[in-house]
Amino acid sequence: MKSAALTALTTALVAIASLGTMAAHAEGLYVGGSLGSTSYPNSVNGVGVNGSMVSGKVFGGYQLTPNFALEAGIAGLGRRSDINGTVDSRGFFLDAVGIAPLNDKWSLLGRVGVERVDFKTSAGNDNGNGIKVGLGAQYALTTRTSLRAEWERYRPSVFGEKPNVDQYTVGVRVGF
Repeated sequence: MKSAALTALTTALVAIASLGTMAAHAEGLYVGGSLGSTSYPNSVNGVGVNGSMVSGKVFGGYQLTPNFALEAGIAGLGRRSDINGTVDSRGFFLDAVGIAPLNDKWSLLGRVGVERVDFKTSAGNDNGNGIKVGLGAQYALTTRTSLRAEWERYRPSVFGEKPNVDQYTVGVRVGF
């Protein structure tokens, strides 16, 4: 099972790295932050968390080529309470990001990576690793500053389950 996941991750990284051939705006180091909401379509450790919560992330990365970057960050995946208890979670990630420019301002983003998510629930705590994927779009305000809108799915192995955690964010990326 782990070798199949590694093969899938490697294949996805190669596919993302080969996206597009148009020039991107800025290569090199960048940082950013995003705010949005998180949706848990599954329960977590017996606590129903259907609905959305406020979330956010901060990230830093290095754009190696016009079409490929590596990005790491931390995401606050929200806190939610219902009559069965409370769920509070945060994630850490390392992603390969493919960038496909559409024109001189707009680019599509695709990402695949690894994540670790820590859950604190009223019924106990757990953390787990998994594969993370995402899609988005980026609009260049200047050659160094862009706005981003993204969807990302975290899928950690926790509490003997693999809950889906969807994060929808809007944010900014600033290059150096």
